[in-house]
Amino acid sequence: MQKWTVRTVLSWARLYFEKRGIDTPRLDAEVLLAHALDCTRIDLYLDMDRPLVQEELSRFRALIRRRSEREPVAYITGEKEFFGKKFAVSRHVLIPRPESEILVEQAIDLVPMSSEILEIGAGSGAVIISILDERPDIKAVACDISIPALSLAAHNARVHNVTGRLRLFAGDLFGALSRKFSTIVANPPYIALVEKDILTPEVLRFEPKEALFAGKTGMDIILKIIHKSPDYILQGGYLIMEFGYSQKDNVEKAITGVGSLLINKWVKDLSGKERVVVAQRM
Repeated sequence: MQKWTVRTVLSWARLYFEKRGIDTPRLDAEVLLAHALDCTRIDLYLDMDRPLVQEELSRFRALIRRRSEREPVAYITGEKEFFGKKFAVSRHVLIPRPESEILVEQAIDLVPMSSEILEIGAGSGAVIISILDERPDIKAVACDISIPALSLAAHNARVHNVTGRLRLFAGDLFGALSRKFSTIVANPPYIALVEKDILTPEVLRFEPKEALFAGKTGMDIILKIIHKSPDYILQGGYLIMEFGYSQKDNVEKAITGVGSLLINKWVKDLSGKERVVVAQRM
């Protein structure tokens, strides 16, 4: 009978994932094995020849099966690291992406002292909670149309001790608001319906459609935010918004057409693409 150790099961899982077209086979195998064993990836390397008992092998095989069906690792483990912190995630929310950390970085730098900000589309709460964690002087309001997403955001707020400075509410964009904020942060749906076929199975089959797609061009929600946000931003305040790879020209045209917003800057992601716009309320 073959003796299964940390080393041998990782080697087997990597090859298994490679055959099924998984993009990061070794990394995924390590993360899932660490999850199955309730340890860290570093712990795996410190004890590579440790034998696995049958119960551990069964747990790992179950995780491998889910990943081979292209379920994202974050949904399998129930968590995702973002801006140096771990956040609970589920299939009710988008998995936080590295490019969305730009929103956090810009807000940390630009939000006025002791002010209140708004996030449109809270999801897991990763963005707004990270901002609050770095800026203990500010408060925030965040909305989402999904009740399960808001429940998850509330859980993450408790874990990261920002509940006292964050108010969550169910709403579609600005519908339930009656006051202005120093800054609005938004990562809206921006994928065009015609781009559906180029998405990975992980995204298309598992992530919430309402958080991904925004009409034929992907601009439906972005345009609503641009046109309505001036009514909810204090003079001199900011709109900080993420958008898609090919949408800069359309975003620029829309903001230019709104007389009370002035583009402050464009921020590039790690691949050199403009992904975030900062516009100031005049």
